[in-house]
Amino acid sequence: MQTQRIVDIAPGLESTPVMAAAVPQRSARRATARRASSRRATARQHKGHIDGRIFEYVKDHSHSTTGDMAKGLNANRDTIAAEVSHMVRAGEITKDCGQVAIARTPSAIV
Repeated sequence: MQTQRIVDIAPGLESTPVMAAAVPQRSARRATARRASSRRATARQHKGHIDGRIFEYVKDHSHSTTGDMAKGLNANRDTIAAEVSHMVRAGEITKDCGQVAIARTPSAIV
């Protein structure tokens, strides 16, 4: 509901209606933040597990670099590099001269 405020001025002159904001400023900011928060949450839900996506990409594109994987998976290169190093330490994949391949060990065949 819009409110009007009447300002009294010198006698003989008519009052001037002034329109006040329909929604308080803080409320509008909170609503914007809430919408942005739910957009971010939706994006996180659609992203999926990056390690599974990396593993599938490496199966199809053996000997690819982290930059290649980042472009192919539409992800941040730093995120891919960090996850690849985790996967190398776990023995799921191997990394040689900057190229990543699936490990040929029994731990990777699960």
